[in-house]
Amino acid sequence: VKLVNEECLFEWEVAIFGPPETLYQGGYFKARMKFPPDYPYSPPTMKFLSKVWHPNVYQSGDLCISILHPPIDDPQSGEMPCERWNPTQTVRTILLSVISLLNEPNTFSPANVDASVMYRRWKDSKGNDKEYEEIIKKQVLQSREEAEKDGVVVPITLEDYTRNSRVKRKDSTPIDLTDFYDDYEDDDSELEDQDSNKTNSSKMSEE
Repeated sequence: VKLVNEECLFEWEVAIFGPPETLYQGGYFKARMKFPPDYPYSPPTMKFLSKVWHPNVYQSGDLCISILHPPIDDPQSGEMPCERWNPTQTVRTILLSVISLLNEPNTFSPANVDASVMYRRWKDSKGNDKEYEEIIKKQVLQSREEAEKDGVVVPITLEDYTRNSRVKRKDSTPIDLTDFYDDYEDDDSELEDQDSNKTNSSKMSEE
């Protein structure tokens, strides 16, 4: 996770590792997240910079996922209001949802119809129709070349994937994947406690 521009806190570049034991295993997929000024009351947007062939990813790279949809009641969308954005969501929960979506796409309202049709053929044939699988494997290999350029070691096994939340580069420099917004909330809590202590001290002085 890093800022696209250090002068702007509202645009981040993130990377998602393909989950083990899925077609995306070993993948390194970069994406850009943009946060609105009223975040967390409105959801961020997410766009893949890496090529991702998936039913819920537009060919432009824009991601379509319910957790990033505004919290409005839209019966025609097929989404429950509880599935949409709410201010308790964090960057961490967003990324976990995206990782889950990679392996379990929503084919009822696809962003990429061709990918959705291809995925259904692959699933219905129990993997015998290889077209969908071959495209993804090719993109995984391309993404690993990008990881190589960035000096990032991509976890392959489930053990490596779940070991911890700090991913090491080949130069052993850790990349902290801590949610910046969580830290921001912690800072706010500390400031509120300090203000409360000051107020109580002032009242005691007046008495």
